Amino acid sequence: MIRNIALIAGLVLSNLAFAAEQNNSAVISDKENAVMIASNKTTWSVVATNNSKGLTKVREFHDMGASGIQQIDYVVNCADQTLALAGFAVLTAKGSLPVRGSEPTFQELSFYKPMIDHDKNITNNTSEKRVAMNSVSMSN
Repeated sequence: MIRNIALIAGLVLSNLAFAAEQNNSAVISDKENAVMIASNKTTWSVVATNNSKGLTKVREFHDMGASGIQQIDYVVNCADQTLALAGFAVLTAKGSLPVRGSEPTFQELSFYKPMIDHDKNITNNTSEKRVAMNSVSMSN
């Protein structure tokens, strides 16, 4: 169990450490302040806010055991409660599959109103946590 957690943490950190810095990138990079907003036994989520565009980037990780870890990137527009899929990969010991040539930009995303519970939860949780994060940063 501890070995799995160490592997997962290593994959997450190495993935964030090697991401390219792009202010317009729709996925979380290592240059951004990211905060964990949710976790359980096999799933955890981190967010980073793009204050210039008013959008929040969300990265979910799902542990699939020996098959690796799913990494799913979303962008949430809290103002109109919409969501966009920004990326998907499976992280393995051999690397990320599929290998991305470039990161998507905000302009390339297609936002939609969430209809399934999973997507609604991402949008609602992210928007609620963003309000909490903003109030904490404003009071400091």
